[in-house]
Amino acid sequence: MNKTKKPMIRLYDDTVIRFFTYQHIICLLLITLSPYHLITRLYPKGSSGLPAEYILSFYPDARTSAIAGAATSQGGSISAIYYNPAGLASNFYNELSFFYTPLFYGTKFTYIGYAYPLAQKETIAASIGVLSTVDIEKTNSIGETLYDFSSQESVFNLAYSVQMGETTDGGINIKFLSQSIDDYSAHTASCDLGLFSAKDDTSYGVVVKNVIPMKLGADKLPLSLRLGLTQRIYDKLFLSGDVAFEDILKKTVHKWFFGSEYNYKIYFLRAGINYKEMTCGVGIAEEKFSLDYAVSFHPLDITHRFSAVLRFGVEPTEAEKYAVKILEENKLKIEEEEKRISRKKAELEKDISVFNVEKEKIEKLMTSDAKLKEEWKKIQQEKQQITHELESVRKKQETSAILLKAQEYYDKKLYKEAEEEANKIIKEDSKNENALILLRKIIAATSTTAAKERYIKAIELYEQGKYTDAIFKADEALKIEPEYQQAQVLIRKSKAQNYIAEKRFQDAKYELVEAIKISPDDAELLELLKRIQTTLDVMEGK
Repeated sequence: MNKTKKPMIRLYDDTVIRFFTYQHIICLLLITLSPYHLITRLYPKGSSGLPAEYILSFYPDARTSAIAGAATSQGGSISAIYYNPAGLASNFYNELSFFYTPLFYGTKFTYIGYAYPLAQKETIAASIGVLSTVDIEKTNSIGETLYDFSSQESVFNLAYSVQMGETTDGGINIKFLSQSIDDYSAHTASCDLGLFSAKDDTSYGVVVKNVIPMKLGADKLPLSLRLGLTQRIYDKLFLSGDVAFEDILKKTVHKWFFGSEYNYKIYFLRAGINYKEMTCGVGIAEEKFSLDYAVSFHPLDITHRFSAVLRFGVEPTEAEKYAVKILEENKLKIEEEEKRISRKKAELEKDISVFNVEKEKIEKLMTSDAKLKEEWKKIQQEKQQITHELESVRKKQETSAILLKAQEYYDKKLYKEAEEEANKIIKEDSKNENALILLRKIIAATSTTAAKERYIKAIELYEQGKYTDAIFKADEALKIEPEYQQAQVLIRKSKAQNYIAEKRFQDAKYELVEAIKISPDDAELLELLKRIQTTLDVMEGK
């Protein structure tokens, strides 16, 4: 009895199974009949049949698919592991990516990736992609159906990327490939090496794929070179292009890719074309997640592709790590001092208890005898001494607490409050060395011109998050001293913070760049600019 099935390939017993999936054969048969004459004319001759070609050239997410795969010069996301591992170094978040697409005649591709920043501009990542097909009909030489079988191709990537120069990142991707058709299977491994560079509105990418051309079954993986360029046009639009040279050790196959992306706030519109298909898509990107959709117009069919990305965790800066370290050290010091004072207090309370018992005994025995009176006098003196020691311990405890509070104010540049606390100590103990040292530091920090006094107040307002007030106060300093560069930098930095709060990241970037022109060695400015640029990359798909 005949059964109705979806289209499938018949493989005979005497057929030599080659390492490509059945959709490639269908592709070769149907391209010549495709109504998409423009696309078919763009196919490079001899571009099919390379070992593991489909699994190694597929898209890792819907965004890349929407720009037709022109992603060699794109960085800042987990998808870079698939095209250029060097692009991972500019990834600022822990990132988890999911991608799924149904393909032709029951074939489907699933991809999962994860990126983890080890430190600033240093990232490791892993991903797995699986291309699977079911219900392939196998027949014998006379056309009789034997059974149905499936095929599967998979690739596992493990990548590392790190900053190699001021504007250049490098990366390596080790990949493990597996293919199986019916009862035949093959496995191999290879690696990719990549470079990524970004300067101003232009980024470049170079990747050499299958550096070690290992064998997959009877064939060798093709050694390939891919070059990419991305250029920002105007403010919200960028254009990206790739050129690939496949199997350069044999007969080189040339392929090309071109894509574009426009974004408005958190929304993205994309389109592209390459040697085999036309694509377009949309996306939405927040700080913690992205959702993307793409549709491709292939000579065989129209396919829909979906991906989602979750971002979480931010690697702290060195300044943040140092601040946490200082807080922990101060906390430990305070805890140790409290424990020491508590022990001393317990010992003194015990002595007082013993003293009171002895006092009662002596008072009962006291007589008019001169000797006993003399003993009583000594006891009274001892009592006064113990009382004095208790008072001294109490004052030291209070002094230590005030000194710690003054130091905390000084560390936060709240010099007025720090001076008030230090003067409390000097009022009680004019020779307290620690308080005198702190006062000298405060005087050194505050004994400046009227311009610097206003600048210091502006700094305090900036650290309190009052950026507009900080701008006015720093401007007062400039009116006194027009060439005061630190005040100029603070005004730019405060404006940038206001723009960040309004999500006007391009305006914030402009202010930071102008500030860096004044103070090019300011590490805080450079770090803030990197964070803004990373946010722009994530939002704008870089």
